[in-house]
Amino acid sequence: MMDAKEAVRLATAYFHNLLDNRDLPGLELEEVEKSPDGLHWLVTLSYVRRVLLAEQRIYKQFKVDAETGEVVSMTIRLLDASQLR
Repeated sequence: MMDAKEAVRLATAYFHNLLDNRDLPGLELEEVEKSPDGLHWLVTLSYVRRVLLAEQRIYKQFKVDAETGEVVSMTIRLLDASQLR
């Protein structure tokens, strides 16, 4: 079974590969946790999207199979107002 560091590495590589290694400005690791059933790692990465003169931080959550390392999903991770600082 893989550890959190390996799950983050796999999620990051998957994201870069999915976008054909396009530059992801401000790419950051935000969260990593094991799913309640212990079968997956949930890895949240964020990056900055520039729209006209403004910047917006976008959050993506990756679900990584804890046994095989396969990324099984990538979803938009929405934050509620209490999480924004």
